[in-house]
Amino acid sequence: MMSDTEKELIQPEPDEEGNASEPQLLSRRKALKTLAVLGGTAALSTIPGKWQKPVVKVGTLPAFAQISPTPVLGTGDLQVTLTWNTGGANDRVDIDDHVVEPDGTRVYYASPSGPTATLDVDNVVGFGPENIFVPAGQAAAGVYRAQVVYFAGSQPTVATIQITVFANTPQQQVATFTRDLPAADLFTAVNVANITFPAGTIQETSGTEPLTAAYAVNKTN
Repeated sequence: MMSDTEKELIQPEPDEEGNASEPQLLSRRKALKTLAVLGGTAALSTIPGKWQKPVVKVGTLPAFAQISPTPVLGTGDLQVTLTWNTGGANDRVDIDDHVVEPDGTRVYYASPSGPTATLDVDNVVGFGPENIFVPAGQAAAGVYRAQVVYFAGSQPTVATIQITVFANTPQQQVATFTRDLPAADLFTAVNVANITFPAGTIQETSGTEPLTAAYAVNKTN
């Protein structure tokens, strides 16, 4: 009989562009550990025959993030899309997209679903995109905080964050911001913008926010 640890789902590997489907119960940093615990045929038996892509609303990839193949990005009341200018198979750079919901829930790779927001595209190799979205008609009243975290890499990086509200409606607004990230620092979230609903206003923010010990545990296990 498998233990509870052995029953955890294993995250699929990113494709050649570094894109991965929505994270499962097991974070990407824990996948290899679970394989090691299971070993042999038991490990293989836990891996689905085919990974299922998350069901998301279709969005438009910003011009600065065009790659091949083009991932499908969720969109709606809010879309926060992150790209960056470094990385690759031989020098991976992992920048993480974060959105803090009005109730304080932090949505990011280790916690990909909040009350209203979902991380539907993740990237661990370089360049992005990463994408967090709130479907149409589901934004909660209050402030959503967009942030980025330089999780891993060995070179200075420029992150570009495109924020869209009320996509594909007459009320659509788009704002693009950049952040210079000199070095990896998984304990610090860099502020980008506050997005306030129901109006959908976008206000750039500055400074950083220290991450909690609980977040650090999620990132290093």
